[in-house]
Amino acid sequence: MNESGRPLRVAMIGNGATVHALVRGAAIAALGHRVRLVTLGPVLPHSGLEVRTRPIPRNPIAGVRAFASFMRDLREFEPDILHVHYAGGRLGSLALASGLRPLVVTVMGGDVQPEQYMGRATYFDHRATKRLLAEADVILACSESLRKDIGNYGAWGSKTETVRWGIETERFARNPARGAALRAALAIPRGPVVLSPRILQPLYNIHLIVEAMPAVLARNPDATLLVSRYREDPAYAERLRLRAEQLGIARSIHFMDRVDNAMMPDLMSMTNVVVSVPFSDGMPVTLFESLASETPIVVGRLSAYEELVRDGEEVLMADLDAPSIAGAVSRLLEDETLAARLRAQGLARVRGAASLPDEARRVESYYRRALAAPRGTSALLPRVLDAVSLGFKRG
Repeated sequence: MNESGRPLRVAMIGNGATVHALVRGAAIAALGHRVRLVTLGPVLPHSGLEVRTRPIPRNPIAGVRAFASFMRDLREFEPDILHVHYAGGRLGSLALASGLRPLVVTVMGGDVQPEQYMGRATYFDHRATKRLLAEADVILACSESLRKDIGNYGAWGSKTETVRWGIETERFARNPARGAALRAALAIPRGPVVLSPRILQPLYNIHLIVEAMPAVLARNPDATLLVSRYREDPAYAERLRLRAEQLGIARSIHFMDRVDNAMMPDLMSMTNVVVSVPFSDGMPVTLFESLASETPIVVGRLSAYEELVRDGEEVLMADLDAPSIAGAVSRLLEDETLAARLRAQGLARVRGAASLPDEARRVESYYRRALAAPRGTSALLPRVLDAVSLGFKRG
């Protein structure tokens, strides 16, 4: 094998408690490269890549130890590429402090969309984001819309590429038998299932879905709303439960514990309509999973979504209010012709535009481009400040 095609050693940094870095790392490893994820805290079940983690530090002494072991796990791996998933946070600052290059940064959405911070970001969070984007040899954005948000931090369009990452579409092929088995295991009653699979936090407007359900139930009285408790905000979750009681629909709402990523195809297979209506987003995996599983989805009218799907063709789009969401869900439950069109066209769209193996090959080409380009070294003083700033990070 010539030098341009040799296997690479890719060190990834990302949150192991979410699927993104794990799934993407495994996709890069499937191309024949050696991948190591270096992280902090718990890690979901995984395969296809190495993982090194340690507890999230809770005091200065633990922080120093975590920093030292983190750097050791990176440097002893002797990576060709350092790839960070999420432009910010403690993990991003650790990546900067390492000084390893070439540096590839995948922007996730919440890192560059200020409205998602909801007032929680500090000066040090914004500094880490800008530093990562400035230091990156390649920036990967999951939508053209997200590239505009990146532009608010600096003029880095020449080194930014749009990569949706996507999913393994075949894994999400609809399987009614497996869907029925999961439904029985979750003790979901008969009738159509409306699924809210996003994080149970205010950003995702789950309260609007709850507010929409009385109108949905008036026309489909045996429907059930499934709400994922993944990374729930306890106060927000309690607010939703109280509102469901007030609306008299508590019996029709099931708050579901987190479903393992391996079970997501089965969850989609038991669902009639998915609803995903955050007020800000990048390009969510939920959209890809719904399309691949032929599960009609209602989404908000966000510019990022409109790059991939069309209202009434692959998805139904709704305004961010309860009546609009209720109308879209009811249409999909009652108009089989419409639902069938969305299933067929959505499946074709995701297969053509969001195939994880295809996107991984594109990312591989950007790795090799970064390796071939001349590059300097990271200055020491900013890296020292990166390390010091770890004590002021929110995540």
